[in-house]
Amino acid sequence: MSLTALPVAAGTLPSIPTIALLRARLSLRLLADATLPAYKGGMLRGGFGYAFQRIACSAACRSGSQPCPTSNPCPFRIVFETPRPTEGGALHDLRDIPRPFVLGPPADQRTRYAAGEVLEFDLTLIGRGADYLPYFILSFEELGRMGLGRDMARARLERVEIMPAWHPVGAVVYQDGRSLLGGSGLPPPVTTSADIVRKAGDLPSRLRLDLRTPLRIKQRGELLRSLDPVALIQAACWRIDALATFYGAGPWGVSYRPLVEAASQIGVEHAQTGWHEWQRTSTRGHEPKTMQLGGLLGHATLTGVNEALRAVLLLGSLVHVGKACVFGHGGYGVASSF
Repeated sequence: MSLTALPVAAGTLPSIPTIALLRARLSLRLLADATLPAYKGGMLRGGFGYAFQRIACSAACRSGSQPCPTSNPCPFRIVFETPRPTEGGALHDLRDIPRPFVLGPPADQRTRYAAGEVLEFDLTLIGRGADYLPYFILSFEELGRMGLGRDMARARLERVEIMPAWHPVGAVVYQDGRSLLGGSGLPPPVTTSADIVRKAGDLPSRLRLDLRTPLRIKQRGELLRSLDPVALIQAACWRIDALATFYGAGPWGVSYRPLVEAASQIGVEHAQTGWHEWQRTSTRGHEPKTMQLGGLLGHATLTGVNEALRAVLLLGSLVHVGKACVFGHGGYGVASSF
């Protein structure tokens, strides 16, 4: 038996790093009939990025006639072009710095919407990304004015609700163009690492894993076409470490390799997963470009998941895992399995 196959006590494994999350639910009311893509994550991310730049970036900076000052970058640069750490710092050579937000697109795959219907989706702000919540709200207001989908159907941002993780309701902080206090008596809206660890302690070692949006994980340069708990834990640990480094209290501080090794003890039962292809058209650059962004969907039962690994899976479910997380990819649910 190899060393990596030996049982590892949860108490010897590193705990998740310190990071806080702010989850919002946004409602856009369509003002005209609309034809929207079946998977709306790419549409929301693409239009929202342009809207954020309009709101947060000066006209001179947008046109390129005046560079954004490195000493005091605008919110757009901080959120979408996060400065790299100094040479020698943690992850200073990282090619693709993760963004401090994740979109949770609507679960349905409808393409036809009538005027007056509401498009509802989630937004999770990660660590210091939550400081820019007002800019996110203003940007989705602007996105509604710009229009959605093939016909650029206009919409109105109607409501923003802040909700703690695993709560179906929360505090309304925006309604019909007005900022509201609201939410008196509700739980604090920020979800912390301590909250996640407590939740992990309440879950059993047998879990149901629901892959809700395409999961794209690479191993040895190839996208995985079947569920592999070790690869999932490794991808979750890498993303958690990167997000904590750039937007949380700092990098993990210890090696998360023992967590990856412990994941070899996780069993997989009743797996019903499959590859689902998805295309996105990027309008950045001179010509539109089609991107293939398929991934795994489905569900499975995981067995023998110790408490430390449950915390990693729970945090990964909130920040998503794998490639294209900002589009909503890599979203999954973790719950008790009986």
